[in-house]
Amino acid sequence: MSDDIPDYFTSKIAWPEPGDELFIYGKDWHNNACVNWTPDGMELYVRGYKLGADALVDRIINGAHDQDFLVFPIVFLYRQYLELRMKSLIRDGRALFDQPVEYPHGHEIDKFWAECKTVLEHVWPGQEAQAIQVIDSVIKQFCDIDPKSFTFRYPTDKKENRYLPADMRYINLRNLAEVMEKTANFLDGAADGVAVQLEHKQDYEADLRSMAGDWQ
Repeated sequence: MSDDIPDYFTSKIAWPEPGDELFIYGKDWHNNACVNWTPDGMELYVRGYKLGADALVDRIINGAHDQDFLVFPIVFLYRQYLELRMKSLIRDGRALFDQPVEYPHGHEIDKFWAECKTVLEHVWPGQEAQAIQVIDSVIKQFCDIDPKSFTFRYPTDKKENRYLPADMRYINLRNLAEVMEKTANFLDGAADGVAVQLEHKQDYEADLRSMAGDWQ
């Protein structure tokens, strides 16, 4: 065999073995991730996607040189964080205002943000207008590049058209992470605030039902 071509079949590169399993509990307990331990796992997904993107950016900032490869999962993870954060906020907002409670479908984050703004305006009328305008811009920038969550998952569509704009050459991942951190600070705070109000509402309604039962 040519010296220029690695002999994968005789080298010591790890190769699939009989009995390999993917999802197990290991004796190295500190590497075991706990799943299915909360009644509603949405918050785990929301924070997990952002933490994943942050970790990849930190890896690049701290000296790795894989940014041309990692840019795709990084941007996708940040976008997925935005989508799930807004879906969570919308679900709690609908419950707070006695509307049908369900997650909105699809991947159009501009539509989700429009409903989120309605929720925020009802909960905190007239507040944080400047921050909301900035997030308007952030969401628009994401939608201009990736309107339906395909651009950083696949290079082309079904007709072999490239998703990335031809004139897009660079994405500074440090800057992306910094803007997303500020955006997440606002959205996470808003989501926490709505969740607290919803919890108070549910506690109040539970107390009313309890008192009504005592009167019967």
